[in-house]
Amino acid sequence: MRRGSGVRHLVAQILPLRGLRYTSKAGEFGSLLAPPYDVISPLQQEALQEANPYNAVHVELAAGADDGYAGVADLFREWVKEGVVARDEQPMLYVYEQDFSYKGQTHTRRALLAGVEVQPWEEGAVKPHEYTMSGPKADRLALLKATRTQFSPIFMIARDRAGQLQQFMAETVAANTPTASGTSLDGDQHRLWAVEAGPFEMRRLAPLFAESFYLADGHHRYETAQAYREWLTEEEGTLPPDHPARYVMTDIVPASDGGLIIRPIYRVVANTAPDDWRERLARYFEVADFSHQPQDPEFAAAVETTLEGHGSVVVAMGLEPGKAHLLRKREDVDLGAIAPAGYSAAWAAVAPNLCRLAILNPLWDMTDEDLRAGAVEFVHDVPEALERASQGACVFLIQPVGIREVVDLSDKGERMPQKSTFFHPKMGTGMVFNPLYP
Repeated sequence: MRRGSGVRHLVAQILPLRGLRYTSKAGEFGSLLAPPYDVISPLQQEALQEANPYNAVHVELAAGADDGYAGVADLFREWVKEGVVARDEQPMLYVYEQDFSYKGQTHTRRALLAGVEVQPWEEGAVKPHEYTMSGPKADRLALLKATRTQFSPIFMIARDRAGQLQQFMAETVAANTPTASGTSLDGDQHRLWAVEAGPFEMRRLAPLFAESFYLADGHHRYETAQAYREWLTEEEGTLPPDHPARYVMTDIVPASDGGLIIRPIYRVVANTAPDDWRERLARYFEVADFSHQPQDPEFAAAVETTLEGHGSVVVAMGLEPGKAHLLRKREDVDLGAIAPAGYSAAWAAVAPNLCRLAILNPLWDMTDEDLRAGAVEFVHDVPEALERASQGACVFLIQPVGIREVVDLSDKGERMPQKSTFFHPKMGTGMVFNPLYP
């Protein structure tokens, strides 16, 4: 594990986009939308492709084209030629509103879709919170080079201290009919407002330019946009300040938005626990039988209630066959003492890191190489976790990372490992496509 840095703290620059958007020739808007590439299963890909021949999945996943990346580029050029997508004549700011259900309740999340200047992490204008893997970046860069178009936005959080972003979006929604709206295959409702970005609109959002942004989802795509900008600069020379390739298409959400939801990502280890697991874990946790066992119908509800707001509590399954245990961090444990050099006790206390440092390491001497080799698997819901436990795996149910933790650790330059957060739901792909040429 290595600590990142964000020491210069330059400001983020925002660029209105002349986006490419679906026209009425493409069909019903909801049938055109897809999730980003990294969460689309083969079955979901097939369903999206069947929903509409112009669904964004056809260009978002190069695997869906006969000729790979070149095939996607040819297909998208054909869409433009047919008038299925058309470019906005003027630079626009887009307000994006998404309704979705979570735990039986309906939530709404609003974002400003615009270009955010791509800068190296050390500049501090955009702050990451997770590390990335090389494979997805190579795939995304090859697609960018072939198509010269960003198909899905990344997701950033802005503090929005002055409230200008929230007010701008609220007034836009209240005063205008959506430019496009529809329900995607997963049942989420999506609405888009296209706002011509004149001097007045940009002045209203000026306080936002003085802030750092926090990258919530899309670390691979952000680093890919940076690599594409560097590659194009080598090919064509220095790019002008307003060149689209200097920016990455971004959904910017205020930190106070009630629709900002992070789901937990549970840890699964296929190994059996060592015989002395209680003694090993007792160094860090008070260990007790959980109130409900995996076979109980109330188990899932009990897990959610127990973990709610308690990052220092873990529900473990499989340490003993067919049983669940409650692991509660001991108050006398100094997490700073087990954190890697350069990381704080606050970083170690975040649930994914606590699980790694105080559970996986003591039980199996887990190393970074083990993680890269797939020693730990990840699941997102309790039924899937129960299934893995029934197969003999050890499963650790943890509290999701909070928005405040993401922001505070990002400000310190303390990045978390991959698979630490899952922002729910994913932003829709197909709302706007961003050409990386003037």
